[in-house]
Amino acid sequence: MNHASFTYFLFFAPVGCIHAFYILAMSLYYGFNIRWYIQFGDGTEPRVIFSLYTLIGSMFAIGLAFGIIISVGILLIVQTKAIWRNRTGIEDWIEQKSTYRDRDDDFVYPYDLGVRRNISQVLFTSNGWPKSNGFYWDVKEGCTQFDLTIEQKLQKADKKARSLEYVGIKNYSGSFFPITHGPCVCCCFPWSDEPRVPIAPGDRISVTRWRKRWLYGDKIFSQSKIGDNSVPRERGWFPKHCVASVAENNGSGDGKCKKN
Repeated sequence: MNHASFTYFLFFAPVGCIHAFYILAMSLYYGFNIRWYIQFGDGTEPRVIFSLYTLIGSMFAIGLAFGIIISVGILLIVQTKAIWRNRTGIEDWIEQKSTYRDRDDDFVYPYDLGVRRNISQVLFTSNGWPKSNGFYWDVKEGCTQFDLTIEQKLQKADKKARSLEYVGIKNYSGSFFPITHGPCVCCCFPWSDEPRVPIAPGDRISVTRWRKRWLYGDKIFSQSKIGDNSVPRERGWFPKHCVASVAENNGSGDGKCKKN
């Protein structure tokens, strides 16, 4: 709900740092060339004299100002893009995946009201708060508040239908850098903060994402544990060579394990 205040901060922080960067850079310029200005100047130039500590402090401040201009400026661009499109990163990901799902009609993102209305609903409100109560937002004509939720649930169901079952054949502790599983697995880990799931021989996992040396999936518990709320859901990445795929035997219904 404080999106507007955060955006104003992202705007004015680089502006202030640009101002400070200019003043400090010009001070260094006049300080380094003070002898030239004393001999050949017209006397109107500022005479800046640095001590060792003020010189170090000024150069350090210039470095900090430049870093803030770049880093916060990039974040401002990301936030501005989210405002004029009226969608977060998660919503953008859902909208992108909707084009790859088999469907009869095109998915219409319900919250994109046009650039002018999108910006005005966040930045130009009378009380500084977005035009919403936090639960219900303005949507396009012909859309409902739950179109995005319905699309997300359909994508999850489609993802579950495409999942493949694997069975554990080697132990994996859940480490982010499993050195004991070889240098290739250790160095080619997924670049994300998503969890790693421990694997033991006999564990059954429903895999939904594949990488060259890593897989992502949910552990499949027995029927007696499915309704037990005390058993936490276990999902995450694990080395691919620690499991074997369970391939259905055509015609018999039996499962065979195929090693990766």
